[in-house]
Amino acid sequence: MRPTSLSSRVGRAAVALTAALSCLRPDTALAHDPGLSVLDVAVGAHRITATLSMAATDGREAEAVVAAPGRLDAFALESIELFLDNVRLDAAVESRRTDTEGGWTTTLGFPRAAGTRLTVRSLVPRTLAQGHRQLVSVRVGANQAARTLAERMLDGRSDSVDVDLGSANPEEGPSWSFLRLGISHILGGYDHLLFLAALLLGVRRLRHAVQTVTAFTVAHSLTLSLAVLGVVQAPATIVEPIIAASIVLVGVENLVRRQIGSRWLLTFAFGLVHGFGFAAALQELGVGANGSGIAVPLGLFNAGVELGQLGVATALWPLIHHVNARPSLQTRLVPACSTLVVVVGAYWLVERAIL
Repeated sequence: MRPTSLSSRVGRAAVALTAALSCLRPDTALAHDPGLSVLDVAVGAHRITATLSMAATDGREAEAVVAAPGRLDAFALESIELFLDNVRLDAAVESRRTDTEGGWTTTLGFPRAAGTRLTVRSLVPRTLAQGHRQLVSVRVGANQAARTLAERMLDGRSDSVDVDLGSANPEEGPSWSFLRLGISHILGGYDHLLFLAALLLGVRRLRHAVQTVTAFTVAHSLTLSLAVLGVVQAPATIVEPIIAASIVLVGVENLVRRQIGSRWLLTFAFGLVHGFGFAAALQELGVGANGSGIAVPLGLFNAGVELGQLGVATALWPLIHHVNARPSLQTRLVPACSTLVVVVGAYWLVERAIL
């Protein structure tokens, strides 16, 4: 009997880890996504509430902006403005809470004055680090009867949303900001990109590269959808270390195996785990929280992730093929790059699991 290959052992280990994740409680919350905040504006008959949610790192930056610790409420009051027919509404802090990951949420209350043209202005993206984005949702009604009137992704150049509360036809149609969010999320997800690069570094043929990318795409699309739909979820404290471990294992496999064919099983197994990491961004934006309006944001976000991933793979493959076609380069660069992958992955593993 032939001895079990390292790829098969690693693949089975990855499958076991993913199976363990699938047994976790479905109501476990994922962490806030740094650099991405949420402002949910609910318009009632007598009151308007604006709920601002941010990651812990963004909260610390906000405290620095107001030049005093514990001034997150003041930051929210200074950053969020509501106008009805160009008349600014007075705001008051109704509540503030933190989650287990250190993220914080502040709810502001505004009087429901006379008027039909509501303007929501947020200075959060402009105030915090460059590149910060904020999803603003404006809805009217409560619970299952609530209707979304507008949804916008704000940044440092666009800081307001206008809504006609008297309109009988709320704004409909896909929010293409989710497509841009998916692209920016994968391009800013250095751990996902390093994992993909390490996978491609170990294959020699285009056919195997296509199988690898396809397996990764199918796997993380599956868990991304299941997590956003609320079927299965996993805490970031488990998902993030496993993502780092997947990078280490792929780097080690590149070092110890001279010939690597299709590694779709390994890629698929760890791709399931990476999907939970992608889901954090959509769940942080509240997609799927009320059980409705999931399909379009989920589809556009996933399409953005795939476009970004395909762009990166397309750019990397000619370089990797050039290296593999020259044995002198292959014997020097592949081990060196794989060693770097292992070091970076190990650093992330220690940082996420211990520090």
